[in-house]
Amino acid sequence: MTTMISEVYSAFKTAGVPEQEARRAAEALSAENLATRHAVAEDKRDLAAEIAEVKQGIAELRQELYSEIAGVRQEITEVRQELSNEIAGVRQEIAEVRQELSSEIAGVRQEIAEVRQELSNEIAGVRQELYSEIAGVRQEIAEVKQELSSEIAKIRQELSSEIGEIRREMGVTRWMLGVILVVVALPILREIVATWL
Repeated sequence: MTTMISEVYSAFKTAGVPEQEARRAAEALSAENLATRHAVAEDKRDLAAEIAEVKQGIAELRQELYSEIAGVRQEITEVRQELSNEIAGVRQEIAEVRQELSSEIAGVRQEIAEVRQELSNEIAGVRQELYSEIAGVRQEIAEVKQELSSEIAKIRQELSSEIGEIRREMGVTRWMLGVILVVVALPILREIVATWL
């Protein structure tokens, strides 16, 4: 006999449904309910299997991702090490270049100091020579002035004597005496100047 749901059968009977029809309806609902339960159980089993497969896939994917991440981390570590080595090398080169430049700059500064010292010595020597030459020229000028003063004094004395004699001998006027003085004195001065030049 087909299993039926007693509660459904009782409900149909209470509602005035004939007994045969109430029984068939209760049995039909019971069979459908049972089939639904079997289907739900089957669906649960299928769903559980699918969930297990998905979990397995997730686990495998997670393992692959962990492996890839580990590889990427290893690559990053290696790149960091390479970059660190390259940076250390560049820093070493920079330090060596700085040392070379410092040495060259020190040498250039030393050369500049030596050149300055040489120029200072040469300038001091040239100044001393110029001062000596200027002093000599001044001495010569003073001597020439002294000689010219003596000569001019002699010439004036001679001219005064000659003029006095001319005045006494010829008795010329003052105007004529001035003319004679000019005429006589100019050639003599020219000769003296020409002699000294």
